[in-house]
Amino acid sequence: MGKKVPKELIRRASTPPMQHDFDHVLTLIDAARTRAVAAVNTTLIDLYWSIGEHITNKIANDGWGQGTVIALAEYIQRRQPNARGFSAQNLWRMRQFFEVYRDKPKLSPLVRELSWTHNLLILSRSKREEEREFYLRVCVRERWSKRELQRQLDSALFERVVLSPVKLSAPLTELHPDAATVFQDSYLVEFLNLSKDHAEADLHRGLVERLKDFLIESWGSWSFILRPWTAT
Repeated sequence: MGKKVPKELIRRASTPPMQHDFDHVLTLIDAARTRAVAAVNTTLIDLYWSIGEHITNKIANDGWGQGTVIALAEYIQRRQPNARGFSAQNLWRMRQFFEVYRDKPKLSPLVRELSWTHNLLILSRSKREEEREFYLRVCVRERWSKRELQRQLDSALFERVVLSPVKLSAPLTELHPDAATVFQDSYLVEFLNLSKDHAEADLHRGLVERLKDFLIESWGSWSFILRPWTAT
């Protein structure tokens, strides 16, 4: 005969489980799926980076041109007909992707945290290095979806927040009439190492040149002050 089950275990087993106990298991499953997707995405971005690097080197050393890349795309299609994302156009994008970020050690880790679609949107829509860095950092921090990133790009968030003068909310202006002066003269001037008699153009130039990391790190604390963050 088998061993007798202890009474305390019988009592525990007969206790109805709480919903949060089941929900915890669902949370574990969702977390594992998220990690798996992130790992696959990182691998895919690394692959595209490596392909872009290979094409760049071949162009520089062996004289590859557009025709060769088209031939490469056709070769991949013949040998691996089920492979997707390796059209000649996308191969050229991989080359551009590598060349844009190859000498940017601060940014290359960020691109691996975003999907290829996110990266292509930022790459194609950003006009300058500072703008790319801005969208990469904020997109990673805020976990923007493709649709939200597209919306922020369409609304020119970078220009409104970084290049435009700061607009303070009405309640803050009423409570602190000199808030704008304090914000510009005390904080930004010190951060950007501007002279006390700086011009507004100097302020904007300093913002573009430095692209303050603090602006991005302080996203949450600024959201209730700066109107552009809450654009609809």
